[in-house]
Amino acid sequence: MHTDVSFSVKCGDGWMDYSAHKLILSMWSPVFADMCYKPRNESDGPIRIEDISPSTFDAMLKFMYGCLPDRHLKDIPFLLKLYKGAVAYEVEALKNLCSEIFLCATPTKYNVFQLLDAGKLLDCESLVQRCYKILQTKTAEVLAAQELCNITPAMLTTILNMPYVSFTSEYELISWVFAWVKNELLKDSQKRSFKEILGDFLPYLNFLNLTSEEFAKLFQNRKSDLMSEQEGFSIFMNIALPGSYPLPSWYPSSPKHREYKNHAYMASGGLRSMDSFERSFQSLG
Repeated sequence: MHTDVSFSVKCGDGWMDYSAHKLILSMWSPVFADMCYKPRNESDGPIRIEDISPSTFDAMLKFMYGCLPDRHLKDIPFLLKLYKGAVAYEVEALKNLCSEIFLCATPTKYNVFQLLDAGKLLDCESLVQRCYKILQTKTAEVLAAQELCNITPAMLTTILNMPYVSFTSEYELISWVFAWVKNELLKDSQKRSFKEILGDFLPYLNFLNLTSEEFAKLFQNRKSDLMSEQEGFSIFMNIALPGSYPLPSWYPSSPKHREYKNHAYMASGGLRSMDSFERSFQSLG
């Protein structure tokens, strides 16, 4: 009752309207104070908010009115969005509340990426390291819990930078990356090709850790949009006879070393017979 300021928050192609009291918002936030008391004409309409979602804005209002639902305090992904909103609008009490929850939270396969972001934002090394431990020891479980459509390029880069992952081999990791790229193609508004999306991640993939059969299988399945035939031949030759052929320009001179859950695979990976090389070369065509 008796509200004296209105907001319209961007929601897809439309807007959602909210009413509030200038005095209450101004007590909590200097940013809202500037918005509310800046000279405006009545014809200007509601104050427009385009940098946060309606759900985040609604939760910020509820906090400032003293009625933030408990379910929001237990939802780490949503709480991260709320924290960023509190930072943007300088709602210090809300920012501090979110920080305390993050610092006390236990990383799980469902919230680890959000807590990792929070740890970096708060510059909390202990939280960051707790998240890295989950990502390294439960990599496959984390990715399965997130689903392909929810994995962002930043999340994928984080995984590929890990020194240890719980996949069984480089082949399993690369196969998962290919599946992720294929899924990205379905929702890519820029209409990029498989190779264009994969391009940012190629330097992280150590193809030389594959057996000749594994590389032949990967290359044969996607040879038209994975890399050029010359690049494929170059990598194939180096798998069979290391240093026998110049590697592609994008291939790192010092590939990132990764350890896997199945160390026996890694040990056997270097024992490649010429027979297996010849069979793979024939399948490569």
